[in-house]
Amino acid sequence: MHTVGFRRPNQVREAVYGHLKDLLLSGRFAPGERLSEPLLAQELGVSRTPVREALMRLAEEGLVELVPGKGARVKAFTPEEVEEVYGVRALLEGEAAREAALRATPWELADLEARLKAIDEAPPEDYPEQMRRDLEFHRALVRLSGNKTLYRLYEDLLASLALVRSALPNLSQEEATRKEHWAILEALKRRDPEGAKRAVEAHVYRFRDLVVARLRKGGI
Repeated sequence: MHTVGFRRPNQVREAVYGHLKDLLLSGRFAPGERLSEPLLAQELGVSRTPVREALMRLAEEGLVELVPGKGARVKAFTPEEVEEVYGVRALLEGEAAREAALRATPWELADLEARLKAIDEAPPEDYPEQMRRDLEFHRALVRLSGNKTLYRLYEDLLASLALVRSALPNLSQEEATRKEHWAILEALKRRDPEGAKRAVEAHVYRFRDLVVARLRKGGI
């Protein structure tokens, strides 16, 4: 980790919060992993106060759990919570893909395709980077809907989604994932709204089932 080089308290608070959130969403911590205030403060080169405040904010957002007498730990999801998160994702992203198929320009689709290729171009062993690029592809897809309310709701969901997804960080370059991503893009290029929606749902529900199976097998 890098020392947070800000001087004013507000800047320190925001920088620590932003840095910890980025680490959580990139899969650097495992679900259920304990987050030590003193260690984090030492690594970031700040006092414990902004770290504690950041952990409290992240707890309000559902990314961190505060356990009385034991401190903070990364949120661990139940199978039911995973199904909820992915169910809402399928609704939002499926509708976004349907709308994007009707309105996205060729230039926007070319940008989406470049984001898809970027996933494969990430270093093979750098799973957090692959996952980050994967999520950026999906964010770009939802933006193409042109529906600002839908995108805002999707952004709210992204934190939980990224944390759940970090349980299986190695799937972004997997062949099945690649085929599903290209199927979404091809449906958008064909201007096939229902096909795009179905392609997104198939992709989302496969990941849901994989994460739930992993949870039930041994926990994440």
